[in-house]
Amino acid sequence: MKLMSFAVILGAALLTGCAYNASPYGASVANVESIRSISIPPVAVGRFEATKPGVASITCRAAGPVTVSPSFETYIEKAFIDELKLAGVYDPNAKLVLVGKLEEIDFSSGITDGRWIFKLTISNGRNESFTTSSVFGFSGSFVADKACQEVAQAFGPAVQKLISDVVRDPKFKKLAS
Repeated sequence: MKLMSFAVILGAALLTGCAYNASPYGASVANVESIRSISIPPVAVGRFEATKPGVASITCRAAGPVTVSPSFETYIEKAFIDELKLAGVYDPNAKLVLVGKLEEIDFSSGITDGRWIFKLTISNGRNESFTTSSVFGFSGSFVADKACQEVAQAFGPAVQKLISDVVRDPKFKKLAS
């Protein structure tokens, strides 16, 4: 009887899989310094949208989903605000409002390497915009559980790189000034 109970529990665990949760965002000192160095006036940030709104997980192999809370676009919006706040240029009441649209988000979890892939369009109220494509590489694994853990752990640093790619683009200063 004990063996059968164990088999049922094990089977249920294998069928439901695990969720691999991305950690809360941690601001990047390099991003804060990059934002400070371009000397933009205070800006507000509006709601970020996505081509596929509200998506909060992507399935990783057969091991389970990699998830963020509450959604990918909101995670990136809040990360962007954190960076601007720490740089001293965020003002929720500023006239100039920057918004983003997450055009694409995906990852690969290869045996030898993995990568997060983003395509983000940033725009302002003057109908100016630009699109940034960003790729963040990390180590992979043959073992699905380990590979998917690495995908989740790499999400925060991948968003840091995405924000870096946005704020280091010369178009950002023009857009935010």
